[in-house]
Amino acid sequence: MTAQANIKSTAKYKLSTVLISASLAFASIQPTLAAIEIDETDFGPSYETMAVDTVVGKPLQLVAAVAGTAAYIVSLPFSLIGGNADQAQQKLFVEPWNAMSRCLGCTVAEDNYYKSQVVDNNVVRIVVDQPSEIIINTNDYVVVKP
Repeated sequence: MTAQANIKSTAKYKLSTVLISASLAFASIQPTLAAIEIDETDFGPSYETMAVDTVVGKPLQLVAAVAGTAAYIVSLPFSLIGGNADQAQQKLFVEPWNAMSRCLGCTVAEDNYYKSQVVDNNVVRIVVDQPSEIIINTNDYVVVKP
């Protein structure tokens, strides 16, 4: 009777060891599966993301910006006493209103990409290899972005 019980517990132990090992192996593979290439031909917002952003996203961003402004005004005396008024202004006022200026349906990365493509009259943009670029300002200084 005890020998049969030991066989069952050994089988359970082996099965649990195999399952735990397989789970750990699968969990370590997940970051590799998440690293995918961006299809540049289909880059940017889709119809669905623009529609959802119009109906849901922008109104919620407006509510967050107004609420953040109100919270900043209320917290201003306390943040002045605490010496972190600049941080409170950045998080409660500036960032919510900047989010309102993001392009319709764009993620933060897409918006940054589109804004980086805007041509300034004083800037010459040379793309060396993606995503590195050299920006030469004709006002006599050079900025290299890795």
